[in-house]
Formats: sequence, structure tokens, C-alpha cells
Amino acid sequence: MKKFTVPTREEVTPANQVIFDSLTKALGFVPNLYATIAYSENGLSRYLAYQNAKTTLSNKEKEAVNLIVSQVNKCVYCQSAHTVIGKMNGFGDDEILDIRRGKATDSKLNALVQLAEGITKSRGNANA
Repeated sequence: MKKFTVPTREEVTPANQVIFDSLTKALGFVPNLYATIAYSENGLSRYLAYQNAKTTLSNKEKEAVNLIVSQVNKCVYCQSAHTVIGKMNGFGDDEILDIRRGKATDSKLNALVQLAEGITKSRGNANA
């Protein structure tokens, strides 16, 4: 696999530099995934608009989905990132570990976690 470099703030467009500044302010850093998307002049802003689109799920519920999907996909980088973001959204360490195991103490959240886990394991088939 060919290695690539993750761009720094100085290596992206002025519009993406503004986004880097916002991410740094909010998260304390720019995740490598976001920085890499910033190779595209408009890709990062469009990805973030998609990610932040209005939904009926709370941020906590979205992070529960991200945690279980990261676990099923065995993406250590994603697990680490979503653990940090999960804590920022109010999850404790034990709750995060439970979600990664496919369980949540709250019944609504547990149903969401189990649905997301099933869809991820079956590669999109909610009925599997």
C-alpha cells in the first residue's frame, strides 16, 4: 500500500484552513481523516455538512452508532476518535465499553446500538 502524507494547515486552501481552525478549537486537533479530505478544495466542507446534517438522533446517539460501527469494523483509529468524542458527549468509560460490546443500559440506546451492529455485520441488511 502506498503511503501518503496528511496535509498540515499550511498545505490546504484558505477555506480549509478556516475549517482546520474550527476543528482545532472544538476538538483540540484536526483528525487525520478530515485533514486528508482537505486535499480536495470542497470535500471537507461538504463532508462536514453531511456529517452535521439535521437528524432526529442526538449527538450522543450518533456517537453510540459510531462506537459500535468502529468496533465491528475493527478500526482502532476510529474507536479511539469516537471514544474521545463520546466522552465529549457525556458518555463515561464504562458506557463506552458497554456500547463497544454491543450493549447499552438505556433501552432506546441499546436498541439503536444493536440495530447498528446488525446492519454493520450484515453489510447493510437490517433484517439479517
